[in-house]
Amino acid sequence: MIEQIVSRPQLKILTSVKHINLFLAGVGSGKTHLMGIKSYQLIKKYPNVRGFIGANTYLQLTQSTLFRIREYWKSIGITEYDKQNNPYGQYVVNKKPPSHFITAGHNFDEYYGIISFKNGWVGFTGSMDRADVHSGKEIGWAMLDEVKDTDETDIKEYILTRLRQQGMFVKDGQLSDNGEPFNPIYFFTSPAKEQWLNEWFSLEKYISEISSMIYSDKTYFYKLFDDKCVTISSTFHNQKNLPTNYIQDILNNNSTERGKALVYGNPFSTTGGEYYSSFERLKHVGNAPYDPSLPIHISFDQNSVPYNSASIWQVMRIEDIWELRAINEIALVNPRNSTEDVCDEFMAMYPNHKSGVFYYGDASGHNRSTMSKDFKHHYEIIEYKLRKFLVNGSDRTLRVNPSVVLRRDFANKLFEGKLPVRIVIDEGCKYLIADLMYCKQALDGGKDKHIVKDADTGEKYQKYGHFGDNFEYLIVELFKTYYNG
Repeated sequence: MIEQIVSRPQLKILTSVKHINLFLAGVGSGKTHLMGIKSYQLIKKYPNVRGFIGANTYLQLTQSTLFRIREYWKSIGITEYDKQNNPYGQYVVNKKPPSHFITAGHNFDEYYGIISFKNGWVGFTGSMDRADVHSGKEIGWAMLDEVKDTDETDIKEYILTRLRQQGMFVKDGQLSDNGEPFNPIYFFTSPAKEQWLNEWFSLEKYISEISSMIYSDKTYFYKLFDDKCVTISSTFHNQKNLPTNYIQDILNNNSTERGKALVYGNPFSTTGGEYYSSFERLKHVGNAPYDPSLPIHISFDQNSVPYNSASIWQVMRIEDIWELRAINEIALVNPRNSTEDVCDEFMAMYPNHKSGVFYYGDASGHNRSTMSKDFKHHYEIIEYKLRKFLVNGSDRTLRVNPSVVLRRDFANKLFEGKLPVRIVIDEGCKYLIADLMYCKQALDGGKDKHIVKDADTGEKYQKYGHFGDNFEYLIVELFKTYYNG
């Protein structure tokens, strides 16, 4: 038996029996080496279960991922078969295996992009820059290298849906020959500039814990929840396998923020161009409970895709500061995503509220619409549906939308604490928090209208910005004295 020396964070992934696994680590953390260990573990135990090894691009796959994996295999005596030079090798790549290999499960016209092992195991290799070519494969497990640059929908549509070959099991927390079916996928990556990994693994929920654990050579973040396993660690955990000046050179030659990502694996470091550049997750997010004695301020943004949204707020005076609290949010998707539906959802949340409601929204909501024969525009619907909550002056919607750039600057001024207003956003407002963290600034100073396509419906929509919009509609009207000053 060959002894494997791995770091503690590597061991967590190596022994995971969760279906969706993320090893997020700084550069030089031995991610691809770990892929070599994990892949051979599965190849040896389940020779009849096909696997997939992928990377973002073909060059990355061939020059980095497979190169490092095969280096590890070689280090434990697993070498490539060559009839003349290495007739005792255990695998072949991109070629038909020799007659003494087990090939009972093979049915291939050609072997390009295929690794075949002597014990009968077959693995597919491929890049994600042409993800659709993997759509016909059936596999039992998959591992992907450096998915930080890979499209989320490609993974979910072309890889995750392929994980259906049977034959792997987990029993009593261990890989087994029987028990619960097991079809795992493993992501090995440094932090992404796109935020889909953060969202998929709900990392925002654990930002305080992550920040307290990763900036050390002794601690790291580890979490098991639902069908997921997450490990986040710094390069320091693999320092013994690196040149002595490697880590410091990276820190010396990058900005502080990039250093946090490149060395410490921080998934929340800014990448530049944030629209809400002064928003700080640790500072502005906390516990914001509903107070029935205070009025509710609800701000609307009438879009249908990806959702029809509203943010729900309360404001109170604490000494000489106004504290603005986001206590809840509504994000309704098709088919239940009309303005009437949003109002119904609000009433279900606060059926007994008796302290009044003020509502906010942009000027376009007043435009005549053909959406209903009974109402001229969105705000007539809101007036009718929420009538039992409304008071004199409840309508605080905009008649003319102020400049996007001025709204942005005002929002950042509030986040910076330059005005007597403190903003607290409840942990449960995940869509609002995501907007404030990930919305980018366009070249003209406005919001970057980053468009994505829904993998199921094909609809294209703006991923971030809707909750940011209704936040801005609220603050420029609620605090118009400061805004106009």
